[in-house]
Formats: sequence, structure tokens, C-alpha cells
Amino acid sequence: MKIGILNAINPHESKVNWGGSPVDAYIRFFQSVDAPFEYVGYEAAQGQLPESPAECNAYVITGSPRGAYNSDPWIAALMQFIREGTQAGLKFTGICFGHQILAQALGGRVEKSEKGWGLGLKSFEIKETKPWMNGQANGNTRSLYFAHQDQVQELPPGAELLGGSEFCPIAMYSISDQVFAVQGHPEFTLGIMQDILARKDAGDDLLNTAESSLANGTPDGQLFAQWIVNFLTAGS
Repeated sequence: MKIGILNAINPHESKVNWGGSPVDAYIRFFQSVDAPFEYVGYEAAQGQLPESPAECNAYVITGSPRGAYNSDPWIAALMQFIREGTQAGLKFTGICFGHQILAQALGGRVEKSEKGWGLGLKSFEIKETKPWMNGQANGNTRSLYFAHQDQVQELPPGAELLGGSEFCPIAMYSISDQVFAVQGHPEFTLGIMQDILARKDAGDDLLNTAESSLANGTPDGQLFAQWIVNFLTAGS
């Protein structure tokens, strides 16, 4: 199964140590659960997209420092690609910015949250479960690393809320069997999260709290990796 990784981070504008590129970080993420995938990376933030959605069997959209509501030409092009791909029946998974731009492209609404930054290790409640979620139960609490100001404020038509918290009510959603999106970063290692916090200008108190949260437990990154693999391979 060929997975297209649509990198929404311009490598020339990111100083985070990804251990290579953001695409490399996602490949390692999937390899951690022995995903049966072949990978193709696209530099979406530099205007590179597949010539046709049919180039890959499914797509993963990464995080980004940009907003899904920004007027960058590459963001408009990515939203059009999302619409064409979903209309063609392809599956998409979105992480952070990917979660947001999928919502924005398909009729939802994304805004900069008045609650401010969500940073560090944060928990949220599972609201609904799907067969590909490894037997999770409603009410279960899961944790991931988060690094965002923007939030999905309104889900697209047909979307189902799968998880959320008081701070981030729409933390995870799906649309039929085609879209699975999560606000947190299951692909982040502890090192990546620490590097991001070291580079953030979000106020000392908030950054200290975020840094302290990293000692509160281990995120469910590998579980989410398996969920994404299950979701993308279901029915294939």
C-alpha cells in the first residue's frame, strides 16, 4: 500500500530537529508498528503535490506552523487536492494542521482559539469508538503531545466526533471510512516535543507548565500509529 505523506512544513523555515525531515519522522512513526506501507513524500508547503490523487492509495497530512485559514497559495492547492481526493474515494489522515485543513477543506471551520496555546502532554476523552480503534471504550482517556493555537471550531458535514477535552473539544474526528484526524501529535518523540518547546515564544509560565507535563506519563503515540494503520488498511 502506497502512502503519500503531504509535508506541510517548509524545511527552510523549520529549525526543529526532526531526525532528518518531517517525512522521515512520519516514516519512523509508522515503522514503529511495522506498518505494511511504501512511502512517498511530497513537499506540500513548497507547492509540491501529486499530479493526481491516484498516485497513492491514501494520504497523511502533517502538522504545520501555518493556519488552515491562511491565504498561502499552497494551502488553497492542498485544500483542492483534499476535495478531489475524497471525491475519488481515497482515505486521508490528518495530524494537527492536517486535522484542521481536512476540516476546513471539507466544510468545517478552523480558527485561532481564544484559549491560547495547547502545549505539552495533554489528555482527552474518547467519545465514540470505531472498529479500527483496538477495542477502545467510550470514556477512555488517551494522551498525546500537543503544540497548537488553532482549533477546529465546527466539524464538516458528516463528521463524527471521536474525542475531545475541555480545552480542545474537537480533538479527534472521522468522516465515514475516508477521513481520520487528530489534533495531537502521535508522531512526536519526547526529543521532538522538547525541541519544539525550547523554540516556542509562548511565555515562561506556559512553557514551564508544558515542560513539566512531559514527566506526567507516556503519550499513546504507538497506539495511534496502529489506529492509523488499521484505518488506512481497512477494506483494502
